[in-house]
Amino acid sequence: MWRDPFEELRNLERRMNRLFEELLGEYRPALRAPEVRQPFADIIDTGKEIKVTVELPGVDKENIQINATENMLEIRAEVKREEEEKRGDYLRKERSYRMFQRSFSLPAEVDPSRAKATYKNGILEITLPKVKEEKKRSIKVE
Repeated sequence: MWRDPFEELRNLERRMNRLFEELLGEYRPALRAPEVRQPFADIIDTGKEIKVTVELPGVDKENIQINATENMLEIRAEVKREEEEKRGDYLRKERSYRMFQRSFSLPAEVDPSRAKATYKNGILEITLPKVKEEKKRSIKVE
């Protein structure tokens, strides 16, 4: 099973902070900050366009925000869950919040006004047409 090494470091930092606070007598349970993750992504230059594929598991498409300029792409998404269970005198409520955020410098200049995005089964696909098609040219070495 793959584990995010940066998440493991964040967990270690939280445990160390709690240990030092307990030793100094100043321990107060902190409010949990929202978890921000960088989603996995692929960027492919097809020659005529830039295709970006991003994994956003559990996100509703209404909660995805995409901003693009000629050379940058920014993606933000939120997942909010609230679960409640009642049985007689028993009540259980759970809430979770997770945020995905990622910015990319694009490998070529694109036209953001003609960009298209689709989202299906947790996979966001963005197609950004290039402003002008690059033509390869051979250069003779002298």
